[in-house]
Amino acid sequence: MFDSKSPVVKIVSYAITGFFVLIIIISFGMPDFLSRMGLDTSVVALVNGEKVDRFEFLRFRDNRFGDMRGDEKMDDMILSQYISMVLFRQEAIRNGFYVTDRGIMKGIKDIPGLSDPSSDRVEEDRLNYFLENNRMSFLTLQKSVSKQLLLNRFMQFISMGVAVTPAEVAGEFAARNATLQIKYSTLGAMDMANMYRAETAVTDAEITAEMGKDKSEVKDPKTDRERVRKKLETAKLTRLKKDIVDKIDAIAAKGGSFDEAQAVLKGKVAVSKTFKPGDRVTDEKGQAIAGINGSKLFLEGFMELGENRSSRIINADSGLFIFTPVQKVVKKEAPSEKDYTMIAENLEKESLQMIQGNIMQKLYESAKIVKNLKTD
Repeated sequence: MFDSKSPVVKIVSYAITGFFVLIIIISFGMPDFLSRMGLDTSVVALVNGEKVDRFEFLRFRDNRFGDMRGDEKMDDMILSQYISMVLFRQEAIRNGFYVTDRGIMKGIKDIPGLSDPSSDRVEEDRLNYFLENNRMSFLTLQKSVSKQLLLNRFMQFISMGVAVTPAEVAGEFAARNATLQIKYSTLGAMDMANMYRAETAVTDAEITAEMGKDKSEVKDPKTDRERVRKKLETAKLTRLKKDIVDKIDAIAAKGGSFDEAQAVLKGKVAVSKTFKPGDRVTDEKGQAIAGINGSKLFLEGFMELGENRSSRIINADSGLFIFTPVQKVVKKEAPSEKDYTMIAENLEKESLQMIQGNIMQKLYESAKIVKNLKTD
C-alpha cells in the first residue's frame, strides 16, 4: 500500500488533479482554444478543414479593401467575406465543377497588363514584375487563378437559373413611374382620451358598485378606489373606441366618403407627400406616418380604393387612422427598350443576390469555421 502522506504520492495526486482542471478550463472556459491548436500565423482560418493562407487573404484585402487596412473590425468583416468565397468554391467542387490547366493559362493571360497587345502573349518581364509586386510565386498565381475561375463558373451556373418575365418588368416600370398621395386623418390615443374625458368620467357610486360586485378589487384601502376608477375609465374608452371603429368600417363597407368617416373619427386631417409603391408614406415634414406604414389594410387596399372613398379604420398602438387616395397616377405605356433592359438587369441582380444569400446561409449553418485572424 502507498502511504498517502508520502511526498511522491502528493506530487502525483496534484499533477493528476491539475491535469483534469486544465482539461475542464480548456473545454469550457476556452472552447476555441482546442480548435486553434495546430494553426500557425500562416493560417488565417480553417474552413471545413481547408486552411486559408494568411498571405492569400492579405492580398485579397489589400487589392479590394486597401483603404480599410489597419481596422481590426473591418479585417474580421473582410475575412468573413473571404470565407464566404471559400464556402462557395467548396460547394462548386462538391457539385462537380473543375478548371483545366488550359483554362488556368488563359485566365493568367487575361490578367490586365501581362500580355503584349501586339503578340497576345504573356511577356516574361511583365509576369515577373507582377509576381514580385504581389509577393507570390507562379505556382501561387496558378492556384489563385484556378480558385477564382472555379468560383466564377459556379456563380455563372447559379445565374443561369435566374429569369425575369415581361410582366415583372412591366410591373416594376409602372411602380417606378407611379405618383401616389393620400389624405389621412389621425386620432391619437391621448387625443381620444382628452376628447372623450366627459364620457369616460367615473362617479364614486360606480366605483363603489364595482368594488362591491367584485371582492377581488379590495386589496389596498389607500389605492383601491383610484385603481378601480382607472380600470372603469379604460373600459369606457375601449367601448367608445370600438363604437368608432364599427361605425367607420360600416361607412367604408358601403363605399362612404372620407368626409363622412372623418365626421365620426374627428381626427387631425393632413395630406402626405407623394410616394411610389413600396416607399414609406411620410407627412409634409418628411416623417413616416406611424400607423399607415406597414399596415396590411393600407398595403392591400390602397390601389383598390376610389378617390375620396374612406378606407376601413387602421387600429394602431399610436391611435386610429383612416385614409383616401388624392393621387393615384400609374403609367400604363410599355417601357422603352433601354428601360426594359435596365429594369430586367436590376431585377435579375436582386434575384441572384437573394439566391446567393440563401445558399450562403445554408453553407454557413453546416460549416465548421475557425478564425485565426492575426494580420499584424
